Amino acid sequence: MEYASGVIKLKPNSEAKVEQWISVIASRLGEAAATLKDEQVQIESWFKIEIEGQQYLLWYLRAKSIKRVFELSMKLKHPIDLFHFELMAEITADNGNISAVPLMDIPGQ
Repeated sequence: MEYASGVIKLKPNSEAKVEQWISVIASRLGEAAATLKDEQVQIESWFKIEIEGQQYLLWYLRAKSIKRVFELSMKLKHPIDLFHFELMAEITADNGNISAVPLMDIPGQ
């Protein structure tokens, strides 16, 4: 398995849109799960964080192939994908996508 993570710097006053995103994804988990199955994703996790007053979303992904995940995600096979990408475009600050450099992954036994 491969893994990736990053943070998304949010535009000011994006809290309501983030809550909308959480609510819609939660209400359409079947679609979200179908997307993850197509992309061979094992885990996709999201967290809200605040650093010095700035809001961010932190994401973590574990999948068979991270490259494949991003290639397939651009095809927007499921309607939930389009919703996700459009909303992320609305709330992400300029130059707000920050990729993390993987250091290690410690699997449990």
